[in-house]
Amino acid sequence: MKSPLSHFLCRLSFVYLCLIPALFAQNEPNNGEAGPENVQPEAMDPGPFYGFWEFQEPAGDKAVIIIKRGGRLSCFWTGTRTRAILKGSWQRSGDQLTAYWENDQVDVFKKLGDNAIERNSFGPGKTLLDTPSLTVRGIRIDSRIPGSLTVPLDGERPEPEEDLPDPQNAPAIPLNNAFIGYWKVDQASGLLSSSEPAFYLRLTRGGEAYVALRRWEGDQAVRGSWQVDGERVIVTWPNTRRDVLEPLPNGGYQLNSFRPRDKLSRSPRNTAKAEKVIAADAERYFDAGTFSRLTVVDIRGTWIPDEEIERREYISIEGWGNAFRYPPAAGGDGNDPGKWRLLTDRVVITWVDGSKDVIRISFPDIVQESYPISEPVTGTPSRTIKVTRSE
Repeated sequence: MKSPLSHFLCRLSFVYLCLIPALFAQNEPNNGEAGPENVQPEAMDPGPFYGFWEFQEPAGDKAVIIIKRGGRLSCFWTGTRTRAILKGSWQRSGDQLTAYWENDQVDVFKKLGDNAIERNSFGPGKTLLDTPSLTVRGIRIDSRIPGSLTVPLDGERPEPEEDLPDPQNAPAIPLNNAFIGYWKVDQASGLLSSSEPAFYLRLTRGGEAYVALRRWEGDQAVRGSWQVDGERVIVTWPNTRRDVLEPLPNGGYQLNSFRPRDKLSRSPRNTAKAEKVIAADAERYFDAGTFSRLTVVDIRGTWIPDEEIERREYISIEGWGNAFRYPPAAGGDGNDPGKWRLLTDRVVITWVDGSKDVIRISFPDIVQESYPISEPVTGTPSRTIKVTRSE
């Protein structure tokens, strides 16, 4: 006969053995997802951040970031010939989502509304206490829009892609290399002397190089290629000339030009100061000959939407830098005053409340871009419409 103590220990062992499977069941994943007792729901659910987001980058192309469930996200670029996809993981805390990319860049996303998002980027080696290297606003887009994600149906032939390079032969350029984007190069003196004080160089993520306004043996708007060489890049043109873009010891950048048979170890034929500029300041020069200059005569008058809209609206551009818009932001029967500034291919209007409109050439049309108070004209417009000048 068992003693009372032995009987109690047997019962305790039986209860313990029964609880072990239940404890394991609580900690095991449920359909591939971590249990709620150990992982906060936000760790797997992106909440309002879920979906496709488009960002206009200073380099000129658009980044499409796909935030997925399960802590995954990816990024690809439109408006460029690279087919590379950047992948990463994310963590979410309330209304903020932090992305950790495979190239060691970190992005912090904050919601600005149902269909807008702010992205702050921190380069490799930076902490979230540092100043972001890029702050840009993005908008939600339909998943059917990005053409890079479409797959042809069975028996359906995909549309031919014109002159796309083989991605296997693409140069090994990091997707966020600091040289990607637009460069303004001085050509007012030396061998590059021209009626244009500067020409523009564009280096794309896909390893392609373009020039505009360069008066150099007919090489206006030709396409070359570029590659990374240590801390500099080497640009090769169809006529076998080469340019070397490199940082200077005391800051800034310099473009060194070499003729076809020159060795890069010798002195360059010409050196010129180069500075990186944002796409808004340079992309208009790469419109394949369609670029045009606006004058005051071109912009004066009343601009109205090209298509029918629910309410009547217009922008009137008058003399002495004055402008008016209807309807006013605060409502009512009057109009808002503003001041305009004419640039080469656009007029920027700043209204009394700090918001802005840009009327610019976008061949073959004229478009109006509207920016809220907090958004610079280098950011993402809240609305873009075609407009015409009314007589």
